[in-house]
Amino acid sequence: MLARLRSEIYGGARAPGSRLVQTELAREYGVSATPVREAMRDLANEGLITVVAHRAARVRRLDPAEAVDINELRLLLEPYAAGQAVERISADEVAELEDLHARMSGVHSADWVELNHRFHMIIIEATRNPTLVGILTNLRNVSRFYFEAALRADGGDYAKRDLEHAEIIDCLRRRDAEGIEATMARHFSPSTELRRRLALLAE
Repeated sequence: MLARLRSEIYGGARAPGSRLVQTELAREYGVSATPVREAMRDLANEGLITVVAHRAARVRRLDPAEAVDINELRLLLEPYAAGQAVERISADEVAELEDLHARMSGVHSADWVELNHRFHMIIIEATRNPTLVGILTNLRNVSRFYFEAALRADGGDYAKRDLEHAEIIDCLRRRDAEGIEATMARHFSPSTELRRRLALLAE
């Protein structure tokens, strides 16, 4: 229930700003109110829906200014996290990154976005820094909402991203902290480009 509703929000099937009524969702999914209520609680904690007392919950609205703020924070923190992961990541984790990279190649869909999310979370978790992991997990939950919306707006530069993933893996193999921080910084879409893409959805 939670995974399905989250996927529908990320994928745009539940449009930004759309209402989420517990009784309607329970009827649509063929479940009781309890799993719906629990799923909505978790989604609110992840920042994907907004809940106001005595009103229907709503899918998070697109806010380009917020998207840019989150992008700028990630641009500061994720290269740093990658540099920390270089010395701490295990051989098994690098092998998992290689497998994810192979599975992403040639895939241009919601499947790619999920694989991409898992790819970056492995690196973040390899920092072995619970505080940093918590901060970046929260940022990525909301950032992914905007990232998927931006991809829907005009497609994604998948080939560039896949190439950079290969460079990231190579840096991890070589324990190249400086190299991976530079590559990770290039890997992010400039905030001006993110804002442009999101603006297309408002037209």
